[in-house]
Parts: sequence; C-alpha cells; structure tokens
Amino acid sequence: MKIRKLNETDYVIYLFNKDIDFNNINEEVKRIIKKIQKLLKLKGFYRTVVVSKSIGLFIKLIKLDDAFYKNTLDLKIEIRDEDIYFKTDDYFKIDNLSKVVYLDGMYYCIIDDSFEEILEKVEFGSFVFGDEINLNRGFVI
Repeated sequence: MKIRKLNETDYVIYLFNKDIDFNNINEEVKRIIKKIQKLLKLKGFYRTVVVSKSIGLFIKLIKLDDAFYKNTLDLKIEIRDEDIYFKTDDYFKIDNLSKVVYLDGMYYCIIDDSFEEILEKVEFGSFVFGDEINLNRGFVI
C-alpha cells in the first residue's frame, strides 16, 4: 500500500491487486478505508473515487463535509474508468514505455497493460490521477 497526502484532508491510496475482491468493490473499499482510518485520522464525509487498473486499485479520498460528521466517517464511493499516470523525475525508470510526457521537470507515463514491468520501481515515483495534471502543456518524449 502506498499513501500520498494531497493536502490536510485529501489522500491518494494505491493498493497492489492481491487479496482484492473486485466483484464486491464497494465493500472492499470500505474495509480498506476502515483499516487506515485511525492512521490518517479520517473523520467526516468523503467522496471516494475508485479506479481499478491491471496493477492495482487506486483510491482518492476528497473531504466534502465535516459539520455533521464530527466523530464518524461516511463515504460516497464512485467507481470510475479514469487515466492514472506514474510520475517520476528519473526518465530512465520509464524510458522503455510508450507515451512518456515531460512537464515541469517531471516525467509522466500512463498506466496500461505494458506497465507491469515497472512495479518493482514504484518507490521512485508516485501515482497521479489524470485530473490532477494538465499534460497538454507538456511534450511527448
């Protein structure tokens, strides 16, 4: 599991594919969030965007409200088919992949079936949801 803090209340979580029941994804997401609730001090109402790819499960937690949820956690789970990118500052970690984009000193490559080989290099970068970046400003290498 890899957790990236976006701001004081929002997170992106990546889980490898093992031990995830994709037939019951809503319950799986709730189980996963419950496991890390105390660690991340999650309280309130969160929009939970879930994207499933061949290499794992990506969860984005976005806090919407906490006025009525002072001591509880409630999730609005949305299953999406969205682009996920791997972001790194080391081009040679992803040089053999297609569609590498350079933007603001970082290299981005889309996660697809050819991405399996980079799993052992995951600690050299982070996963980014497509809506977090504007790759139109970058250029393809």
